[in-house]
Amino acid sequence: MQVLILGAGGLTGRYLLREAKRRGMEVAAFTRQELDITKPDAARETLARVNPELVINAASMTSLEFCEENPVLSRKVNCEAPEDWAKECGRAGVRFVHLGTDYIFDGKKSSAYLPTDPPSPLSRYGKDKAEGEKRVLRANPHALVVRLAWVYGHGGKTFMSKLPAILAEKEIVEVAGGRTGSCTYAGEAARTILDLAASGAQGIYHGVQSGVTTWKRFAEKAAEGMRKKGKKMACREIRELPQEKIAGLKVPRPAFSALDISGTEKILGRKIPGWEEGLAEYLQEIGW
Repeated sequence: MQVLILGAGGLTGRYLLREAKRRGMEVAAFTRQELDITKPDAARETLARVNPELVINAASMTSLEFCEENPVLSRKVNCEAPEDWAKECGRAGVRFVHLGTDYIFDGKKSSAYLPTDPPSPLSRYGKDKAEGEKRVLRANPHALVVRLAWVYGHGGKTFMSKLPAILAEKEIVEVAGGRTGSCTYAGEAARTILDLAASGAQGIYHGVQSGVTTWKRFAEKAAEGMRKKGKKMACREIRELPQEKIAGLKVPRPAFSALDISGTEKILGRKIPGWEEGLAEYLQEIGW
């Protein structure tokens, strides 16, 4: 199968590229620098040149703070461009997969969010991603939207990606408190996305790992895993702080954003590994 990966320089994009190659797929992958997905006619021209059977849009503007400061660009990348690519893929008869986020929800629900739950975003990023999902499926009813949450992996810029190094270097590690949700090792996310695409799934599915955690619990589990392997750590305390006191977190995030994966497991015919397994795989990958 010939697959085209957009946003191949990002965290999820890199893992998708690696997993697709491992499966023997023919891959055309473009980073943001190599292909501006917001450029007029970019979708039509690229599809004609590459002639893929599957397109996965891993391109996204994910910094909530940057999106708030750059609303026009956020809308282009997270909403308008995905709609155009979905439309052109539909016209060409090409499968289109778009990646979504848990940040389309406000966190007021007490149980895991279902794919059918209505969005109620707290941020510009969440609003544009929610609108992007809607436009993608309206432009191409056969498209697949896979929502991820708290993604981490090697070379990632997210807190969870950097956590092992932080635990090794800092005596007191401060994490945002009051947040509960699903998390996703990028390697497992790539496997789930490609499996869903191969299954012929359409509409919205959740691609996170099973189980629910907090940032503090995730950090504690990482520290526990590192100690078991005899790794040296400076960390002696993991401390929760209110989100507003964490540097860089100026925009509201949902306090609760766990995603229900029962529909995903049903269509795939398998259980998705728990977040603890994903964390263990990540620590092994980076040598911690």
